[in-house]
Amino acid sequence: MEVIYPRKVNFYETDAQGVVHHSNYPRYFEEARGFFLESIGFPYPDVREKLNTDIVLLELHVKYRHPLYYGDRFEILTQLKMENRYFFRFFYTIRKGNDTVSTGETRHCCIDRDTRRMIPVPEEIKLRLK
Repeated sequence: MEVIYPRKVNFYETDAQGVVHHSNYPRYFEEARGFFLESIGFPYPDVREKLNTDIVLLELHVKYRHPLYYGDRFEILTQLKMENRYFFRFFYTIRKGNDTVSTGETRHCCIDRDTRRMIPVPEEIKLRLK
């Protein structure tokens, strides 16, 4: 499953040259991840409240290819792949037009909000990914 999140570069995300600062790309990934979860019917608040689960970030990788500038419109293509019953990865491609600007991935697990211990990915989420 792939979800596309449209976005525009804000002035505050850029440096003095008008280029998006590298620290914003992980934020873009997080926005796209939240949008992905909303798209499958499980926004973060529902994961937390209805499933008593938190999604924890374990790894983050970013590859920068081309810069984005203030005012650029771009999209983030997001895919989720299960590794096993505990771990999953999101893969991100940031595109401006036909050009790939950046790629990245994040690795996650779920934890019980009460015990703070790792748990299998809830079935309710896995069912929505099929």
